[in-house]
Amino acid sequence: MNSIYIISSILITIAIYILFLKIYGIKKYILFHPNIATTIILILVLYITKIPFELYNTGGQYITYFLGICIVVLAIPMYQTLELLKENIKLIVLTSLVSIYTSFFSMMIIARFLNIPKSLVFSLIPKSITSAMAIEASKLINGSEAMAILGVMVTGIMGAIIGRFVLDRINITNPIARGCSLGMSAHVMGTTQALEEGEITGSFSALSIPVTGVLTIINLPLFTVVIDYLLK
Repeated sequence: MNSIYIISSILITIAIYILFLKIYGIKKYILFHPNIATTIILILVLYITKIPFELYNTGGQYITYFLGICIVVLAIPMYQTLELLKENIKLIVLTSLVSIYTSFFSMMIIARFLNIPKSLVFSLIPKSITSAMAIEASKLINGSEAMAILGVMVTGIMGAIIGRFVLDRINITNPIARGCSLGMSAHVMGTTQALEEGEITGSFSALSIPVTGVLTIINLPLFTVVIDYLLK
């Protein structure tokens, strides 16, 4: 019986992804992007059919595993623009730190204003890094893994939906700036958008993901102290 659930989960997910991959190829509407549309459709299907996530995830976990392996594909555009990346590595690190601290203190202001529980704030600290790193980060600060993943998903989807729109509206045209912005704010989903703009934008977005992840984890002790002090 478990094998049926596993195969069904994998086939349904792949079928929805392929469907929206074709639709997005015809109509470049952001909500039709396969990464975003597949996530939304699967959530709706599970909600309507009352299928427990744990049951779906008997097969979904294998997709997640292989996605973790496939992310090495991002190394290709990075290798093709390696010299440019080396020249700007200090800039990437600096802007990543600015991004991390801006995100954190913005969240703290909202938490104070809305009286959000401290436990939830802990879980949302790693919202701008990949799911795998967010899970490990949440463990280090005793946050909720489920809420950490939810934070990552919502951040990635919102970043992918409005990221390029915002950059266009504020007239940010430099491919390096656009790549860093998308990668640091919306991790992998932002990078899928960046790759559509070209190798340079995609490369800087891809490199921003691990840099932002590592720096976020390094700063976790400081963030926890600040949260304990401000959200008593």
